[in-house]
Amino acid sequence: MAGLNDSCTDLELVLKRCYLSVCYGIIFIVGLVGNLTSISIYLAKLRPWKSSSIIMVNLALTDLLYVLTMPFLVYYYSNEESWLLGDFMCRFVRFAFHFHLYGSILSLCCVAIFRFVVVIQPLRVAQVQQKVWGIVACLVVWVVAAAEVTPMLTSLSLTHEDNMTFCVDFANTKPVGSIRESWKPRLVVVVFEKNLKMSFFYC
Repeated sequence: MAGLNDSCTDLELVLKRCYLSVCYGIIFIVGLVGNLTSISIYLAKLRPWKSSSIIMVNLALTDLLYVLTMPFLVYYYSNEESWLLGDFMCRFVRFAFHFHLYGSILSLCCVAIFRFVVVIQPLRVAQVQQKVWGIVACLVVWVVAAAEVTPMLTSLSLTHEDNMTFCVDFANTKPVGSIRESWKPRLVVVVFEKNLKMSFFYC
């Protein structure tokens, strides 16, 4: 039984080291090129700017913030989850990772709301397409996303075990294996919250 557990643990480490590192590397390359291309097109080609254009640029910026964390995660998983970049970078990378999640969802919700208003109130198309509404929507997205993610900073820190340093989302004094078990109820809450938001905005 112990041998089976050891083999499963070894397989998990191999998958993280190879699979996650390769996937995050591909995401970084494709995401960096794609988002920089879309931002440059919006900035250089599209005139006049509309509220939807501003929101799409904001979406690309949040994606770019996420993409820029990928090299650190590639390094982390390829190094057997040993974090050597300090507490600040651990918090920053995890913060940016979750901020992208909230920011992207809220940006897409703004696009859906603007489209809904245009369809329901066609006489207000010119008003809805004004740049000021796009700027207001982006500010709301950044403030709300930051307000939702910032409390996580209190749960983000480095965990030390067996002469190794781990950068985990939910720091705890318990061993890393126990920390992973403690993620499960929190994951249920997070998934429920995301589904509730998506149902509210898209129904």
